[in-house]
Amino acid sequence: MFSTEAVAGDARNVNFAAFQKVDPNFEFDPIVLGKFSDFIAVMDGAQILILSHTADSINNDVINIQQDVLRQGKDGLGDVGINCQLSYLDESTPESTSYEIGGFCKILDVGDGRENKLLAIIPMTGLPDTAQGVDAWVMLYEDEASGTAFYANVSVH
Repeated sequence: MFSTEAVAGDARNVNFAAFQKVDPNFEFDPIVLGKFSDFIAVMDGAQILILSHTADSINNDVINIQQDVLRQGKDGLGDVGINCQLSYLDESTPESTSYEIGGFCKILDVGDGRENKLLAIIPMTGLPDTAQGVDAWVMLYEDEASGTAFYANVSVH
């Protein structure tokens, strides 16, 4: 059965990206303006870790984003990856739009003597809506020690 909210056309696509610095002098911007290609071009000092386009999200959805590589090493099973659980809120009215996302992401690099774990707590953050003419990505979180940053926006396509 289809949700009446989704059928009414109120659903949005949540776009999420995680990056890690490869150039120690690179600085993440809190807001990146422009189309998707502009966004990727600005990240020239970082590598993309994950990119997700979650179609037809509606109010109170929980979005799970996961990418892991499990590897058998000399010390046992290793895990390298990102696991995010994000809550999506759409508190839009006929007069204005309001989209937020927040939750947590775990970044793991464990195995063969490595024990790197990061738990990123992402507070509820307002998201730009490309359908409203705001071509932008907003930073949700940055961990300076690991050089990792998360960005998001919403779109209708």
